Amino acid sequence: MRKQIFFNVFVLFILSFFGFILFSSTLRNYPIALTSTIATYYVEHLSLTGALNAVVAILLDFRAYDTLGEILVIFVTISGITMLIRRKT
Repeated sequence: MRKQIFFNVFVLFILSFFGFILFSSTLRNYPIALTSTIATYYVEHLSLTGALNAVVAILLDFRAYDTLGEILVIFVTISGITMLIRRKT
């Protein structure tokens, strides 16, 4: 039982560490000026999508494949973590 708790804490620590590394490298590599020009483009071209809501237009029209990929990555990650936690020793 004690080994299982140690293993779970270790996996959580490793995943948190890599998450922090990815998050900090993303913030370092993409300046705010780039994101503001992208946001301006999305707002100015909402009429191209035909959607009434700006969030829906961005997620489903401009970034549909990106959103689908992110959902897939999150699903695989959660499945992997669940398998690691529920693994029988």
